Amino acid sequence: MRNRPVSLRSLPLLLLALALGCSKSEAPRQEPPSAAPAASPAAGGAVSEGKALFERKCGVCHELARATARAETKEGWVKIVKDMQSKKPDWISDADAAKLIDYLAAEHGKR
Repeated sequence: MRNRPVSLRSLPLLLLALALGCSKSEAPRQEPPSAAPAASPAAGGAVSEGKALFERKCGVCHELARATARAETKEGWVKIVKDMQSKKPDWISDADAAKLIDYLAAEHGKR
C-alpha cells in the first residue's frame, strides 16, 4: 500500500514532463522550390514592368483581383488585351499591350 501514494505523487510530475517534452519548438519547415521555369533577368524585368502597367492601366477600370481571377493561354490574353485596347486606343499603346500580355501570360497563364 505504501507504493500507491508514491506513484500518485509522481503522476503529476510525469504528466508535466510529458507536456514539456511535447511542446518543443521546431524549426519552421522550408517550402520546396517551385517547379516554375526559371526566367532570365531580362524576362523578370519585363514581367515586373508589365505588372506595374497592369496595375496602373487596367486597375483604373477593373478590380485587379477580378481581372486576374482567370487563367488564359497567351493567345487568350492577346485577345482580351486587344479587346480592351480597342475600347480606348489612346490608353494602351501597342508596346504597353505587349508588356501586359507577357505579364498576364507569365503570371496568370494556363499551364
